[in-house]
Amino acid sequence: SGSDNSSMVSAAVTQDLEPRAIWKHFESLASIPRPSKEEGEVIEWIKKFSEAKGLSWQQDAAGNLVVRRPGSAGGENAPTVVIQGHVDMVCEKEKEKVHNFSTDPIKLEIEGDWLTAVGTTLGADNGMGVAAGLALLEMPQDVTLPPIEGLFTVEEEIGLVGAKALDGSMVEGRILLNLDAEDWPNIYVGCAGGGITKLALNCKKEELPDSYTPALLSVGGLVGGHSGADIHKYRASAIKVIARVLDNLVGDGCCRLADVSAGDKHNVIPRESEASIFIQSNSIEAIRAVIGNVEKELLLEYGVCEKTMSIKLEPLEKSGTPKLALTPDCEKKVLALLNLIPHGPIKFSHSIPELVETSNNIASVKSTPTENGAEFVVTCSTRSSVNGAIEAVRRQFRALAGLCNATVTGNKPYPGWQPNLDSKVLKCTMEEVTKLIGFKPEVTAIHAGLECGIIGERLGSPPCDMVAFGPTIIDAHSPAERVQISTVEPFWKLVLNIVQNIAKSS
Repeated sequence: SGSDNSSMVSAAVTQDLEPRAIWKHFESLASIPRPSKEEGEVIEWIKKFSEAKGLSWQQDAAGNLVVRRPGSAGGENAPTVVIQGHVDMVCEKEKEKVHNFSTDPIKLEIEGDWLTAVGTTLGADNGMGVAAGLALLEMPQDVTLPPIEGLFTVEEEIGLVGAKALDGSMVEGRILLNLDAEDWPNIYVGCAGGGITKLALNCKKEELPDSYTPALLSVGGLVGGHSGADIHKYRASAIKVIARVLDNLVGDGCCRLADVSAGDKHNVIPRESEASIFIQSNSIEAIRAVIGNVEKELLLEYGVCEKTMSIKLEPLEKSGTPKLALTPDCEKKVLALLNLIPHGPIKFSHSIPELVETSNNIASVKSTPTENGAEFVVTCSTRSSVNGAIEAVRRQFRALAGLCNATVTGNKPYPGWQPNLDSKVLKCTMEEVTKLIGFKPEVTAIHAGLECGIIGERLGSPPCDMVAFGPTIIDAHSPAERVQISTVEPFWKLVLNIVQNIAKSS
């Protein structure tokens, strides 16, 4: 396959980085395409790796893989430690970047103390965790280690699908290190749960008189990011921006709306959006003035954060097809939905003041043609660390949908992970981090979804003692994703020190 040359290209990039134990595996992972639902190749590669090292593996029907390394050098009878990470990655690229995530390797580049990818997501989320798991599984036999189970899950990035279907009987260990956190040296002991909701609105279209010409309104250049980890930064949503512009244009009678679309992943804050509109050719200057005014307002609100925001109007050639726009009533309902659905933090926690407790991301809006118009579907990702709050937000959606004659459907929310501050593995992790950095780390919860809560449920009793940590990764789920090189070595030392501590203290 083409991945052989590509791993050499990447190897040239990271060959001088330490620790080799981690970076060599990360290089290999970068050369293997691994979108959610297409993890077959990377799972096969881990199986081959395991067999070459004489390790046994087991796979469940969902595709999750457990690789077992017996204890060694005095740790044979210690409690089993599970090292957990997910093998899939979010696949986002710059608009102009030509890249097929199903076939092309990720191209790596170093910028100072950061490793990033060229024009695409990097996959350090969660390639770093997977690489650390593999590095631990292949440690020489003369190192004192407890029995290790590498638990590699699939389809995490599309709603923790692999974890939800995990066959708990494959996993013996009841101490688990989740290596999917992104803020060294913080230790995470809790996370939000989440659910996906879809609001569908059936719209009628009508033919417009000849005086109208088609145009494309587009919003781009936004920062975007992770709908859990970045939601508290109040970055602009391309859906909210375009809805605001359209509301101004339609309100002023400048245009008629035919279609609006943005986003395709529930856990990404949309960076780009576009709307098909019809305008009167004599009103183009008025329209540009309205857009200019809204853009000025938005730059005052977001300018420091959104330095490259752009709103463009592009008149299109007249085509022979009928000019179909939404009826004024439907146009009003679509824009009402997009403008009124909450986006961003809804409530911060009282117990951990910096932590977002409940939030909503308007992840996408898409339309499909129907016999006499189109059906618009708005997808939202709601997160909360408080059970019941997701349902409360959904009730808001239902109330809004009721006013617009829209329908609401939602999946069963996955559970959050409730903190256990008396955890033994937390105590051990805190001691080991303190030795490495010289001060006590922050112990906190994260608003993004980690698999710990669900895995804990799937393993049943006895309960699993869990912590999560990782090297520093910034702007995950966006093409700006990067990992801080200088945090990878202490992260790896921490993994080793915790498991060796468990092996020796038992």
